[in-house]
Amino acid sequence: MNITLLAITVALIVLAAILMFARRRTHASAATPQACITAFVDAMLKRDMQAALALLTDDVVLYYSNGSAIWGKQAFEATMTANWKMITDYTYKTVETKWIVQTNSVAAVIYTLAWSGKVNGNPVGGEGRGTRVLHRDSHGWRIAHEHLSNGTWK
Repeated sequence: MNITLLAITVALIVLAAILMFARRRTHASAATPQACITAFVDAMLKRDMQAALALLTDDVVLYYSNGSAIWGKQAFEATMTANWKMITDYTYKTVETKWIVQTNSVAAVIYTLAWSGKVNGNPVGGEGRGTRVLHRDSHGWRIAHEHLSNGTWK
């Protein structure tokens, strides 16, 4: 093997190792339930589907205030991808939160939210309340369930 071929082979091995490490860091779960929620919201606002999916359990279940239900990561990805094609200038914020339980393996939070954006150039938005249940697995904290609804907070 000549020196040039050896150098190229070594460079490719190093590049593959760097890419594998970067992928793990980019799409790793969170160390705390609070970090998981923050990272998930950030990923959704950036429209980074791979980062968002990494923060969901494989069997995630999401219920929305319009009556729809999403079961599993694939359904979540398809639904959000379709939504992202329709809405522009999207904003989201959590207004108030209350962590109602947190153990070494499970956490639950209730919160209020507000969102806005544009569909076909027309302003849209809303507010509501939500519940998220998180589970810690061998990779860290992930969202297992979300339930959004309309109504008063207190």
